[in-house]
Order: sequence, then C-alpha cells, then structure tokens
Amino acid sequence: MGIKYSAIIGSLGQTSDRFMRCGYKDPAVDKVEFPDVIKALEMMDCLDGADLYQAPSGPLSDPKTVNEILEGSGFVCSSVLPQVFGDRRWQHGSLTANDKKTRDAAIKLIKKNIDFNAQLIGTPSVNLWLGQDGFDYPLQTDYSKQWDWLIKSLRELADYNPDVKLTLEGKIREPRNRCIVDTVTTALLMCIEADRPNIGIAIDTGHVFQAQQNVAQNIEIAARYHKLFMMHANDNYNLWDDDMIVGSLRTTEFIEMFYALKKHKYDGFVSVDIFPYREDSYDCTKQSVLNMKKFDEAVERIGMDKMEELIEESNPCRITETIREVLYK
Repeated sequence: MGIKYSAIIGSLGQTSDRFMRCGYKDPAVDKVEFPDVIKALEMMDCLDGADLYQAPSGPLSDPKTVNEILEGSGFVCSSVLPQVFGDRRWQHGSLTANDKKTRDAAIKLIKKNIDFNAQLIGTPSVNLWLGQDGFDYPLQTDYSKQWDWLIKSLRELADYNPDVKLTLEGKIREPRNRCIVDTVTTALLMCIEADRPNIGIAIDTGHVFQAQQNVAQNIEIAARYHKLFMMHANDNYNLWDDDMIVGSLRTTEFIEMFYALKKHKYDGFVSVDIFPYREDSYDCTKQSVLNMKKFDEAVERIGMDKMEELIEESNPCRITETIREVLYK
C-alpha cells in the first residue's frame, strides 16, 4: 500500500509561545473546531488521515462522532495522543511521577484513551509522548525507580488491550530539561525490556535532529527490532524542536529517510508535526506533505539498487552528483 500521510491537528490553528501566550493569529478567522479542521485538511487533497487527541467534551470525546467526521472526508485516524503533559497536575511527571496517585491517574487516563482508540476505525495507535516525565536538576530524581515505574506502566497498559498499539516518542528535552524517553535508542531499550508486541516507537524527525542524530539511522535501528510503528515529520536548526515545514531546511537527509522507509517496507503513517506560529497552518501542512512526496519520488527516480550502490561506494562526491542530477534536471 505504501506510505500514508496525516497531520497532527493539536498544533493546527492557534498556537502560542512564552512571549505571546494569546497566539499570533486572529481567533475569529482561524479554523479550530474539529469538523472545520478536518474539512480544511481534506481540501488539501494530499492527506490520508489525521492524528488526534481525546477531548473531555465535544466531537473529539465521542468515537462514533469522530468516525463519522473522518469517514465523511475519506480519512482514518493515524494515532491519538493522550494529554499527559499539558495539564498542571502532570508538572512533576505522569507515568513516572513520584506521587503514586499521579501515576495511577495517568494510567487511568491512558486506559480511557485506549478504550477510545479501540472504537475508532482502523484501531489507531496511542502515542505516548511523556514530555513532563524526566528531571530538571541533578540529585532531583531516583533514576532507577523512575525507569521501573515506566516499564511497569507500559506492561500494564499494553496488557489492558493487546489489540491497541502503544508508541513511545523520544525527545531530549522540553518541557522538562531532560526527558526520560530521550532518544529512539532509549525508547527501543524500554520496548525490549517491557517485552510486549504492541509496544513500539514513534520517530519524530525534529526530535532526532535536536539530539544531533540521523533519522535514517534511527529508522534502521527501530526496524531491526520490528518496533517502527509511527513517523512524525518536521524540520529544525538542530538546536531546538522548532517544528518547521518539512524540507524547509534539509533535503538529502529526508531523501535518505525515505530510502530507509522503503528499504524496510514501511507502510504506516508519516504525520506532519509542525507548529506554524505566524504562518498559515494548513498551507504549511500541505507544503510539508508535498515536499515529502517529492523526496519519496526522488528515491524512486534514483532507484533502490542505485541507492544501495551509492551507500556501498561511500563517495560523497558521487552522492552529491546523484542528488543534484535528480533534483535539478
């Protein structure tokens, strides 16, 4: 079937930073309601799905309503993100908080999300981005206990409904100064220790760049252990998780990424995960998808055999020449 594309809707519409908490856009004209967001994404004519979150009320709280809205646009849900990071109660962590009541509350919320996903068409994965789980200062954390709590929680959540996949998404930092699930390799080690077939990895390209790492290499590592469940795509300057338009800064690295995905016959979703603070959110999403489709086409034009030859030869001049000839004919 090949690679499918979706967009994370939580960062579309009004977004704020610490200098402009009200956001940069006019709320009177911005599309923020779920049905309007899906309709706007549908009009792009380049997506296959949407990445959602479960809301406490409204359309995004009811699986039947979500299915009806998505089906009406020809979309499926690619993944759902539990909100275990954007509420004050998670400020000291969720699944790894020192306070057992907080850990139990996080498990309860994620189980509710698992139930929600189980009722959605296609049974999308539950993405565990644990941004509040980590530490800020030395001597603040019992690292062994924190690790144990997370592995125990992962097993409990995976066993709750083995038909629903869980994905761990690594990120070096933010909002905590150091996140417990910091890289793809850490996430992979946790998956192996948790030892459940429905626990895998969501690779975020921007988080990999922020960690000064290579996306294709991380794909190869995750795929080696059959744990590549999901991809998130964005771009940045390596210093921070800027969440910019995919391919606005990089070209060759994204071509290599699509080569790695094709090599391992990845047929899941690549979800656009951007934060367009000042730009038109939907146009940025569209440009991201169109860029990725061109990167995919570039791999097709070069050919998998030729790509393998280039890697085997390991000559940066021949690699540069090939990329230039494919892109600028």
